[in-house]
Amino acid sequence: MSPSFVFGTDSSAVDELAATVVTDAQDYWEGEFRGTFGREWHDLDGGFFSVDTTDEDAAPPPCSASAAELTGNAYYCASVDAIAWDRAAMLPVLRDHYGQSAVVLVLAHEIGHAVAHRLGGELASGERSPLRIETTADCYAGSYVRWVVDGDSRRLRMDSAELDAALRALINFADPVARRVADAHGTAYERTGAFQDGYTNGPRACTTEREFSGERTPEGDSRGNRDVTELLRERVPRAREFFGELVKQRGGRWNPPKLLDSEVAGCEGPAILTDCGGNVLAVNRERLRRSIYELGDQAAETTLIGAFATAAARGTTSGTPERLGIRAACLTGAYTGHLVRDTDRAGGSDLNEAIRAVLAGDAAHREVFGTSTASGFDELRAFRGGVSGTAESCS
Repeated sequence: MSPSFVFGTDSSAVDELAATVVTDAQDYWEGEFRGTFGREWHDLDGGFFSVDTTDEDAAPPPCSASAAELTGNAYYCASVDAIAWDRAAMLPVLRDHYGQSAVVLVLAHEIGHAVAHRLGGELASGERSPLRIETTADCYAGSYVRWVVDGDSRRLRMDSAELDAALRALINFADPVARRVADAHGTAYERTGAFQDGYTNGPRACTTEREFSGERTPEGDSRGNRDVTELLRERVPRAREFFGELVKQRGGRWNPPKLLDSEVAGCEGPAILTDCGGNVLAVNRERLRRSIYELGDQAAETTLIGAFATAAARGTTSGTPERLGIRAACLTGAYTGHLVRDTDRAGGSDLNEAIRAVLAGDAAHREVFGTSTASGFDELRAFRGGVSGTAESCS
């Protein structure tokens, strides 16, 4: 739609998209505010500001002393009830790397701040810490995005692949576990969890208490990456034993895959694991090593855990590939939660690395749960359910 109501707009395609999102989101909240909270919604009084942060002469938006302060960012300015975004170094980058759904999510998050501002004391316990404020905005963004995905928006459409892309953008803008500073936005696990809470349960869920991964694992800082040899020789046998015991307890048939080096297996593919047939998975050591470097050792290990979780799902459950994939994701989360809670082999930072593996790639190239036809969003939701529960709770 035309961005003519946006202050400072250049009428570019990215500003047209931004104008569409903020208009659409306010339409959603007009109905949802009344239905959920029994209040009347009013659109933002201070308006919307598009800023070219590469222009030294650009006028600063509200809450900023200069346009440069907005570089690579978007924010809600509560003092004047306005939203500003960087149309030069943020929105186009998001759109080009993740698709337009990432732009939708970012601006829905800023509108989420406006929602929380209007509700005031209805935040959980009235707490106003930056971490809770930011994850509450993520939660409200999730409730709006669900409305779009369900096809209720007159202006926007979003499918499951685009939803997965938006989540990948969200985790790449998250804080590390060790970061608890004034502008903390939340770790990848916290932010995706808040977003999925709003998406699944609606905006009322955003006013409830929320547990943060850093609170569950106060010693969750990164301990340095394990190497390929340690993953294969020490971590893999423990995962195999864990899932083997689970299958035996449930009276199922345990038929774990054999993980062999590509040279030994006699086949190789571009992924960490390649199905060679005969229940043999070839390990591409170079790809595994690159995953450790790019995403972290727990992300790489999650792919290996997923192979045994998939075998455990097959040994205890029948059903469609989607159902098996969801169960495998839940079991992988249960094992990861076990590592975090019950051992000294994982911490809060490992949760963030693990969900990067769950969301890595699109449905055609996702390699953690190879039999699954489920979306990354649904697999992540199942993974989180496993982390907060136990293997027995994965149905």
